[in-house]
Amino acid sequence: LEKLIAKKESIKTATMQQLLTGKKRLNGFSGKWEEKKLGEIAHISRGASPRPIESPKWFDNNSSVGWVRISDISKTTKFLNQTVQKLSLEGISQSRFVQKENLIMSICATIGKPIYTGFDVCIHDGFVVFSELQAIHEYAYYYLEYIEKNWYQYGQPGTQVNLNSDIVSNEAFPFPCLEEQTKIANFLSAIDQKIDVVSEQLEQAKLWKKGLLQQMFV
Repeated sequence: LEKLIAKKESIKTATMQQLLTGKKRLNGFSGKWEEKKLGEIAHISRGASPRPIESPKWFDNNSSVGWVRISDISKTTKFLNQTVQKLSLEGISQSRFVQKENLIMSICATIGKPIYTGFDVCIHDGFVVFSELQAIHEYAYYYLEYIEKNWYQYGQPGTQVNLNSDIVSNEAFPFPCLEEQTKIANFLSAIDQKIDVVSEQLEQAKLWKKGLLQQMFV
């Protein structure tokens, strides 16, 4: 199962390189793509943090608004559906509120990781949000995933890379027609779904093995 996942992920990487650069086109599409910048297709805003962040008044476990941290997205793939902490009304007023079904991206520590918000959240200054996005959301997600490692070029060797909204806004964004964006996103999403199925099988196999070991040594 692990080898199968690695193979499918390799196929996905190669497919992204072909489809997201226009080197290979899906059936029915031709013509030159527009070349835009991320700042032209979305309003890019940086998050904000309540200060001092250690104060308990900013948090409320009964709130419906999540507080996104790097640790929340590092263990998440495409959709963020929960966070460890949630903000109080006072905390929300001091942060950047992001409604569900928006695209955000980390810009410090683990930089360049895009994620969909599956529920209402707030982001601190280690993230940006792409609001008023004029591209197909899922296509934009996959392109950001494709260029994730490229962001490290903006840092000095041996130092932690931190981006800002201006750097992100000036990044090139290939812009095919919306119909082609949709087809590309659907194609890559289908690969992701296959990876998810095998990943679930792997987790079940690990649980099964753990259960067998417990029975053997009791």
